[in-house]
Amino acid sequence: MTPAGGDRRLVASLLDEVPTTQRRIHVLGYDRSHFGGWETVVTAGGALCTTRERVMLEIFDATVPADGGRTTCPRAGGSATDVYTGDLISPSEVEIDHVVPLAAAWDHGAYAWDRARRVAFANDLDRNLLGVSGQANQAKSDGTPAEWLPPLSGAAPCAYVARYLTVSVGYGLSVSEPDVSAARVACRL
Repeated sequence: MTPAGGDRRLVASLLDEVPTTQRRIHVLGYDRSHFGGWETVVTAGGALCTTRERVMLEIFDATVPADGGRTTCPRAGGSATDVYTGDLISPSEVEIDHVVPLAAAWDHGAYAWDRARRVAFANDLDRNLLGVSGQANQAKSDGTPAEWLPPLSGAAPCAYVARYLTVSVGYGLSVSEPDVSAARVACRL
């Protein structure tokens, strides 16, 4: 399977926009706590859900809690397909992945942001968060596209790169020249 045409075109366009650096420089001072924890929001139904719980509910079925869902966030149940590996996963196997890892974001510009922007980035449900297998998340760690791509063949690596670059451009983060090269290879550009 080849990369999807839409992802390829998007990546080509984003590569023209994203600021690049010769390589990733590890900026001193990174600490996960600089990005805060999971935010809690009140859903339309009145339940209190953390960002993590909301990611889980995007990929799994919701099970109604003991209070009927009036204040407690529904729990994730069932199974889903890991977008990185293609394997079936259950909620107990899931970790929340920051598509652009927090440490990489720090190195590529987030060190200069205020805390509110970092917390918003770390909780960006629409762009930067995916529920994936713990094994895939651990393998990726704080890797950028030059260091890690989804192990699935076909369209998955290009789709991942498209999302990575969308986040980077959206937040004004740079990417390294090796990341640009990896993106071109993943999307056959």
